[in-house]
Amino acid sequence: MEDWIILAIVIPIAVVDLAIRGYAIYDLSKTFDKRSDANKIGWILAIALVNAFGWILYFLFGKIPVEKVKDEESWD
Repeated sequence: MEDWIILAIVIPIAVVDLAIRGYAIYDLSKTFDKRSDANKIGWILAIALVNAFGWILYFLFGKIPVEKVKDEESWD
């Protein structure tokens, strides 16, 4: 296979991977009040350093569900 064909396949995959990693870190930063700093640093390292499985694991196991506040009328 020629090099340009390989690059045409790999570059879009890498761009999507970086975009999802960025979103995962952004999502993690929004939950600053719900987790300890050590746990947050661990998830940032997992998202950034573990290949594609870091952000997959974060979205499967690391997200904290939104808690209902007393003032809210519904979950919508």
